[in-house]
Amino acid sequence: MAGSYPARLRSRTPFLITPYVAGPGGELRAELPACCPSWRAPESCRVSVHHLRHRKCGPPHPLTVAQCRTHGIAFTLYPLGYAPYLRRPLQQLSPDGRAVLPEPGPAIREWRGTLFEAAVDAQAGRAWSRSSEVTAVLDRWWATQGRHLHRSAGIVGVAKDLAERVRETIAAVLSIGTLVLRELSRADGYRAIGVAVCRVLQSVRGGAQRALRLSVCGHLFGLWGAPWRWDPARQVIERSPFSSEGTPPGG
Repeated sequence: MAGSYPARLRSRTPFLITPYVAGPGGELRAELPACCPSWRAPESCRVSVHHLRHRKCGPPHPLTVAQCRTHGIAFTLYPLGYAPYLRRPLQQLSPDGRAVLPEPGPAIREWRGTLFEAAVDAQAGRAWSRSSEVTAVLDRWWATQGRHLHRSAGIVGVAKDLAERVRETIAAVLSIGTLVLRELSRADGYRAIGVAVCRVLQSVRGGAQRALRLSVCGHLFGLWGAPWRWDPARQVIERSPFSSEGTPPGG
């Protein structure tokens, strides 16, 4: 797909994913983790709520911004499926991280409102509006579709500009053959790229595990820092989709 895209952010700072649950008044609040993104064993963090952050784009509820008095930092807590700089989710999940559609869900419904909706539409030959003179759905413009396609292709390992070692790592995270991703990366044109992205998405099992794997892949592509997932029940930070590392003090 023709066009130029901004450089990837390549943030090295991890971000924290945590469930959002309803409080006594029905408002959604984050489950507060026992540690911050600067935590390293055997340190002990002192984490508390700093403020609530309202966003024009992103989750339909305010995000909790926490602070760590040990390390002197503030950091945003994200529900599963979201990441820093991400206006649309990677996958439609409830605020506490559960699937909102039965498995398997209809392909179109499953990706509506997500970053990958651009690829679903491209696969079907539905180009987003190219002219401001045409009434269009908010944020469904041709340039936006191009940006979302480029990011989607990178996340699932089929972007042309991926280093092979990165493609191999993404293949391992998604449990897909590297040769398959390499072959799909030859796609040219917006419709073919949409087909390639959707083929990968259809090969990855759904649910919370898929959302976490896609978050890891977005980090590997350089869009955001490494996702750390807080498990309130086990009081553990999960640093990868395959294992849990480190138990904060008191966990």
